[in-house]
Amino acid sequence: MRILQGFKVVDVTAWAFVPSAGGVMAHWGADVIKVESPKAPDPMRTMGGTLEPGGASTQFKHYSRGKRSIAIDLTTEEGRELIYKLAADADVFLTSYLAPTRRKLGIDVDDIRKVNPKIIYARGSGHGPKGPDADRPGYDALSWWYRGSLGQTSMDLSNLEWPAHMVGHGDGMSGMAFAGGICAALLHRERTGEATVVDSSLMGTAVWFNGPAIIGAQFNPVTRNPGPAKRPPPPPGAPAGLISAVRTIYQTRDYRFINLLFLTDDDRDFADFCQRIGREDLVADARFTVSRNRQANSHALQAILEAEFAARDFTEWKALLAKARGAWAPIQSPEEIYEDPQTLANGFVRHVEYPNGGSLKVPVPPILFDEEAGDPPRAPEFAEHTDEILAELGCDAAAIRRYREAGTVA
Repeated sequence: MRILQGFKVVDVTAWAFVPSAGGVMAHWGADVIKVESPKAPDPMRTMGGTLEPGGASTQFKHYSRGKRSIAIDLTTEEGRELIYKLAADADVFLTSYLAPTRRKLGIDVDDIRKVNPKIIYARGSGHGPKGPDADRPGYDALSWWYRGSLGQTSMDLSNLEWPAHMVGHGDGMSGMAFAGGICAALLHRERTGEATVVDSSLMGTAVWFNGPAIIGAQFNPVTRNPGPAKRPPPPPGAPAGLISAVRTIYQTRDYRFINLLFLTDDDRDFADFCQRIGREDLVADARFTVSRNRQANSHALQAILEAEFAARDFTEWKALLAKARGAWAPIQSPEEIYEDPQTLANGFVRHVEYPNGGSLKVPVPPILFDEEAGDPPRAPEFAEHTDEILAELGCDAAAIRRYREAGTVA
């Protein structure tokens, strides 16, 4: 059913999470126009090296289904003129670009609202629009699975020694939730005329999805320091290309875990990382100087980095990498979510007060409207609103009393 037919979405996105929100809306009937750079198409097109002639990878086909495609160079004046024309009569401007890039390209909220004040501006990120890591790269493995505590919960439930890798679940689930938030904003605009900015993030969605474990961690902390863990061997017959020393998990001195995910393996990311850990010699080592050399010598580099990670505690590594260029995440436990700076800045978890004086910390839905998620309402006491609801149905006090005496209602 094409329930969004007639709505137009300008989709300036890359990778998987935010493009998947556009893919859901296209599946529901919206006209979603995918905008890529002529010089740098969406990297998901070539993910896994499965580019087909004139086509794209299966991952791209999954997350960008139903869209129309155009290539525009947004670094040029003419390119920006075209994007503004596309946005002028659109209902939604959807982007995965972080704030510095949006400002540089002239596609931030104020830029787009100049040509269309009533557009829903929807932006997805790894860690939310506020906080120290708002402008850091985020992927489903990092922001959703590991930092969002799902990976740690899975270890506890399965009694695994080494954190389990995840296979892209976070992108699709988070994109579906994001699409729902955008539709809610469209409904609000239809009823009130007010256009909102909609934010969603992989980490915020993970906190919502892992709510039972996170709420339970208030009463029964589950952080484990299991002792030395044995890295699982690669699958039988796995090609060497599956091994990457800068896209894997390392154990710290206190037996916690850090995930590096330098997905593009940018030489600058590697150089920055080496400088931060005091191993500038690795940048000068011919085996690791450039990406292709690091790939060819991944086992050697991984052995070196395993020793480096084993020399510092988990908290030391988090502080050391806090401003690193490359993408990484601590593999967190549910109780650590409460004090994560991104949780605090974006309000992913908030207090609910109960009539008996009790209070509970609960995750909020992973959608922000104008950068605000709203305070969560409490769950009702049993039959708390019986009289109120029956009165709305036209029942007077005498009728309600009869129902109650007969046991029809409580």
